[in-house]
Amino acid sequence: MLKKSSVLRRIQLSVLVAFSLVIPNCPLQAQSNQPPACPHPGFSPQPWLEDLAQLTAEMAAHYANLDYAVRERRMDLPQLRRDTETKLSQSCDEQEARKALESFLKAFGDGHLEIDWPRPAVPAEASRPTEAQSLCTRLDYKKFGFKPGIDFSSFPQFTSIGGVEADWFTGGILRLTDTATLGVIRIAIFSEHAYPDACEQTVQELRLNDSDKCDEQCKNTIERETANRLTAAMVRRVSQLQAAGATAILVDITRNGGGSNWVEPLPRVLSRVPLNEARSGFIKHEHWNKQLKTQLADVEADLKKGSGPKDVLEEAAAHLRSGIARSEEHCDRSQVWTDGTLRCSLLVNDVFFGGSNLLPYAAPGSFASLESKTELFHPLDYTYTESPNRPPVYVAVDGNTWSAAEYFAAVLKDNGAATILGEVTGGAGCGYTEGGIPTTLKNSKAAVKMPDCTRYRKNGMNEVAGVTPDVLVPWSAHDSAYLKAQKLLNSLSAVFGTGTGQTAH
Repeated sequence: MLKKSSVLRRIQLSVLVAFSLVIPNCPLQAQSNQPPACPHPGFSPQPWLEDLAQLTAEMAAHYANLDYAVRERRMDLPQLRRDTETKLSQSCDEQEARKALESFLKAFGDGHLEIDWPRPAVPAEASRPTEAQSLCTRLDYKKFGFKPGIDFSSFPQFTSIGGVEADWFTGGILRLTDTATLGVIRIAIFSEHAYPDACEQTVQELRLNDSDKCDEQCKNTIERETANRLTAAMVRRVSQLQAAGATAILVDITRNGGGSNWVEPLPRVLSRVPLNEARSGFIKHEHWNKQLKTQLADVEADLKKGSGPKDVLEEAAAHLRSGIARSEEHCDRSQVWTDGTLRCSLLVNDVFFGGSNLLPYAAPGSFASLESKTELFHPLDYTYTESPNRPPVYVAVDGNTWSAAEYFAAVLKDNGAATILGEVTGGAGCGYTEGGIPTTLKNSKAAVKMPDCTRYRKNGMNEVAGVTPDVLVPWSAHDSAYLKAQKLLNSLSAVFGTGTGQTAH
């Protein structure tokens, strides 16, 4: 009879033998913490670490949403910096280093914080005669690949409505009940440059020729009048849908990436109530100092001429002088990357409304004789009308609704002028003014774009947090186009109390 100890020893030996059969030639030793050898030993991460140091310094100096990242999002920026340094130090090639910097910027959740890598030079083609381009083409008006919105076409409740304006704003009639009928309008992008045929009509109306030279004033005129043409088309489109039976309007701005200042008149021609702008902010930087001085010069010119309401202009001038003084204040925030604290704010938040408006509201056509009318209220640059007789407005948004499209939803929501349905928008907020502040990393030559302004909601929240709908629609990333439309239809049916939608699981 074997002793117990011998049995145990045999079991241990058999386990070791079995283990050695499964994993041959595997020495029992401690695992190394050293990173695997790089396949490209000649690659040096040092220039990339230098670029990160430059990037953090630039962000401390002129990134408008750094305050929000620290004080609202409670980001641990020193840890983020250390983690990124580690990733860069362990990078084996340029691709890994690029991913590390991209991940660093993505952590801020800011749709306007972007990095563009340099592209290889394209070999020059052999010289050949070029076709004559239209004036609009030369001014970069071209058809974009519009992303589709919510597709109701498979539902019997929906009827597509055509017409001239339908080429720009597709849509139709969505019948919920005999008394609840929505006119659906799709706005794919808020940029007049995406509508070249509208530009061509404008150029023809202005009696310009394709061969004409077009200076800055000419470009601005074409841009403004093209925007006015599109705004008027939107008003006609609403009337067309009302004539077809619409009792309310659903504006679909899902997958709308934003656009230009043309977004300013559009919510105003849809709203039943005047729209007041919430506060906005700008950074303490030479970039804004120049803009403020230009605005002040226009206001002072009107004061000198005795044009317009003196009290409004004097108050505007006082605000601008205050803004100029504060834009010159020094604010060193570099320590935020080492101890996580912001010892001063880079933002001035009590001069402007909704971008760079000195007034929260002005009626259409106000201050027509003033040089500074757009400084007082920028929407006055456009031709539009307001009316209390507009139909009720509903707006569909999703996680790919960005920038100017978020402004469209926010200004309507904050004024109680629309019901927002969908999911929380992407989160971009205010972007870049006058082209922004160029930032090129010295080694990789990457161009980094970062916002120089902020827009706030009525409740004081930074718009970069996204717009939360009044009615959340339970969309999923794997929803088909049909299921996404079905879920929105269900939510609309619940809002209108019709119960006509089908259950979507």
